[in-house]
Amino acid sequence: MIYEIIIILLIAIVLYLWFKNREWKLKFEQRVEEFLKQEEEKIRRDAIERSARSLSGKALEKFVPFLERFPYDAHDVRWLGDPVDLIIFDGYSRGNPKKVVFCEVKSRESKLSKKQNAIKKIVEGRAVEWDEFRVD
Repeated sequence: MIYEIIIILLIAIVLYLWFKNREWKLKFEQRVEEFLKQEEEKIRRDAIERSARSLSGKALEKFVPFLERFPYDAHDVRWLGDPVDLIIFDGYSRGNPKKVVFCEVKSRESKLSKKQNAIKKIVEGRAVEWDEFRVD
């Protein structure tokens, strides 16, 4: 008789713990889903903002040569966009090219990327060459 009561109590405890575990698991899953939904919304907003800044920046880069304080003739400028924004063939439009300038347009406190820094070092180190590729 006492063993039967103990077994019934143990079964009741196991069932109680099993149901509580399922309840905690469901609550945890709900909290995780809510958290992920909130974070997803934040990530999406951030991605949209970054994309808008990037697109507007790319568009504005094309107008930089027409700014009054831009030191080169806009007719000498060619827009690349990546990895460097502008290539300037200084003097080209007047028939007297003097130099080639690699120009990266940045706003405020934005910095060069690692790749852009590497290109800058190559240019500053004068490791620039001319090559012709002919197709017959």
